[in-house]
Amino acid sequence: MKHLTDPRFRDVVACFEVCLANARAHDDLAGAALKAYGDHGPQISGCVREHFPSQVKVALRAYARAVTYWSERAYEARPARVRHDTIRAIGRAIAKRDGAGYYGPQA
Repeated sequence: MKHLTDPRFRDVVACFEVCLANARAHDDLAGAALKAYGDHGPQISGCVREHFPSQVKVALRAYARAVTYWSERAYEARPARVRHDTIRAIGRAIAKRDGAGYYGPQA
C-alpha cells in the first residue's frame, strides 16, 4: 500500500504500529495466561478471564487500553481532506504486514 511510505501518513503509520505492537503483546500474554491458568470461568473484556492473577489482569488491561489509545491517535493524525476509510485501510495494511493480535486496529 502506497500510503505506508507516503510522508503525509507518517504519524498515522507510527501510531498504528504502536497500537498493533500492544495488541500482539496482549495476545501473547493472554495466550500464556490461558495456558498457565486454564480457559474456564467468566470472561472479562480486556482481561480475558476472571480467575487470572491480579498482576496478569493489570498488564492485560494496560495493553488493551494502549491499543485503543494509539488507534485513536492514528485517526487524530489523519491529514486534512483524507477519508476515514483511508486511515482504516492503513491500519488493516499494517495489521496484515505485522500481525494484529486479538484486538487489531480499532475503527
